[in-house]
This record gives sequence, structure tokens and C-alpha cells, in this order.
Amino acid sequence: MLAEHLGVDLSAEKPSLPDGRRLVLCSDFYTSYQSLGAKVEGIDNSWCWAHVRRHFLRAGEAHPDTLSEWSARWIEHIAALFKAHKAFVLAEAGSAKEKKAKRALKEALAAIDAARATEAADPELPKPAAKVLAMVEREWQGLLLPMFDATLELDNNVAERGLRSPVVGRKNYYGSGAAWSAQLAADAWTACATVAKAGWNPLVYLTSYLEACADNGGKPPKDKKLAAFLPWSASAKNSARWKARAP
Repeated sequence: MLAEHLGVDLSAEKPSLPDGRRLVLCSDFYTSYQSLGAKVEGIDNSWCWAHVRRHFLRAGEAHPDTLSEWSARWIEHIAALFKAHKAFVLAEAGSAKEKKAKRALKEALAAIDAARATEAADPELPKPAAKVLAMVEREWQGLLLPMFDATLELDNNVAERGLRSPVVGRKNYYGSGAAWSAQLAADAWTACATVAKAGWNPLVYLTSYLEACADNGGKPPKDKKLAAFLPWSASAKNSARWKARAP
């Protein structure tokens, strides 16, 4: 479904994003995301460091007698990485602060790289820890991808939080009873998330859109009338109106 939304023709001999576009996909190691990055030209996988952290955390929790201290050290390593990356992102490009933050980021990354190499070579390292480190080694290039790009995040927590409402809803009403209703729900959540990202009130916006559909004989508006509801082409008047609180 994601490939279809991106306009990718998976039946092609070498699928690619249309018009030569490129996309950085920040996610966990779910196989569908791995497959997109491996098979579709133009998609680069940037693995979420929050998910990587979770692997270290769970290993320590599952084996407290042998891995709690090991896990705690790795959590500190990853915390230092996040702190340095945040400082790098917030610093003005070309400033002394950016150079300082970049050095700190390199040091935090070097500490992680050295720790994983040393521990992976230890024949007495417990198997659960070795398994986590093998995963980091296998996906290292994807973990490095966002490091020195101020436009990229180290995690996909914003997207995860955005998905929480649909996921909780799905559990509450046991999913969709048909494919069309699942697609309708996906479309509705996509529209609501888009307008919320624009700073609009989804309820006020949807009420206005449905009123426009009613005025159009129960059919969606088209062309310029439809474009008026898009965040990037809406008028200042409508934008202000849709930011209002719901009555």
C-alpha cells in the first residue's frame, strides 16, 4: 500500500520513485520497509535509533543478572548520541556552535562504534547481547544515514505518536469489516493528520469540507474548489478560520 501511495510500479523490472525523486524512510526494521529500501530506487532506509535503544533495553530487562550493567552503558551511549545530534540540528549552519556540536556528535558516534567492535570480538559476551550487536552491525549504514544531516531525525517518534490514535481506535472497534472501510479510515486519518500538521483544527476543517460537499450536490468539490482545501493553496481567510477551536 505504501508503494502505491508513493506512485511506485512494483511490476517494473527495476522499480523507482517517479520523476527521479528520493525519499529517506525513517522506520524500525519491519521487513516491508527493508524491502522498499532494498528494491526501490530512490528510497533510502534510515533506521530509528529509538527502536535500536529498545533492543538494548529489553536485553537488559530479560537478563538482569548478566546484562543490566551492559544495557545501562549502551543506554548512556545512545543518550549522548541523541544529545549531540539535537545540538547539531539546532545550531546555525556554519556557526561555531555547529562545529562544536558536530565534533561532539562524531565523538559520541565513535564511542558507539568502538564499543560495538570491542564487544563483538569478545568470545565471552552473552548470546543475547551478541545478537543485539549483530543487528547493529548488519544495519549500521542505515543507522549512520541521518547523523550529519540537520533535516533528518534520529528516530521516527513523531510518526509513532501520530499512529497511536488510529491504532488505539482499531483495537477499540476491532478493525474494519471490509477493505473499503479500511481505506476510508486510512484516507480520513491521512487528511486529519495533514491539516493538524498545518495547525488547523481537524473538526472545524472537516465540517467546512463536508458543507462544501453538500453544496455541491453531495459530491466532492473539484479543481480550484478542491485546491482551496489544501494547506499549501488555501486562502489566508480560510486558514485562519480552520485554526479556530471547535464550537
